[in-house]
Amino acid sequence: MPAEIGGRRSEQGDAVQEYLPPIATHTLLLVGVVFFGWSVAELLFLYLVEVAVVHLVFVTVALFAAQPMDSDNLDERQREPETIRIGSLLPPVYRRNVQPVRHYLILGGMYLLPLFYAVAQFAEGGLRSLLSPTVLLAILAVCLAQLARARRRIFVGQSYRSQSPADAIRIGLRPVYELIIVLLFVVVPVTFILVAAAFAVGDIESLTLVLIAYVVPIGIARTWLQNGGLTVTLRHEG
Repeated sequence: MPAEIGGRRSEQGDAVQEYLPPIATHTLLLVGVVFFGWSVAELLFLYLVEVAVVHLVFVTVALFAAQPMDSDNLDERQREPETIRIGSLLPPVYRRNVQPVRHYLILGGMYLLPLFYAVAQFAEGGLRSLLSPTVLLAILAVCLAQLARARRRIFVGQSYRSQSPADAIRIGLRPVYELIIVLLFVVVPVTFILVAAAFAVGDIESLTLVLIAYVVPIGIARTWLQNGGLTVTLRHEG
């Protein structure tokens, strides 16, 4: 019974921790809008940075997962895996994981790089104008938070020994898919509502209110998607 209770608490703790990244990110965006006067371009840039960091970190750490991607392939499970040592502080990289990791990194890049380019073109001063000190600090915070999250999910307690690359890759792909859903089902409707409101009552003078009108529903949608609202399937799984 104590072990069962402990396991249940652990699962609840993991569920709560999965809520935290989108909540923390959008709280940070709200603070940036209200106190630092971040522009639309800066908000979009930071959102894309978070998506890119999660994708890069978790798809990359899939290299260390010890279990095969195709769990139904008996030959794959029985074959001694070929490993590569890249340092004494890290577990070995499994060569069989390189191909799916490369595939999904490229896939994420194909989605994200055009969006980064579009945001850089949208910003008045180009990419350089987006890298203010407060934005750089926010990027650093996002990077450290996601590295800590990856360490907790993959490396603490040698969890990588019982995981396949799919476990980490799904986490890395989730925000990319979330981004597409958010653009279609949150950003477009909110934009329509704001445009309709502007026609009905005149121009909305407060840019801060407009930005908050985007940040809050996007944060709510991402939190819901984190709680099982989005299922990620992989082509390489058996």
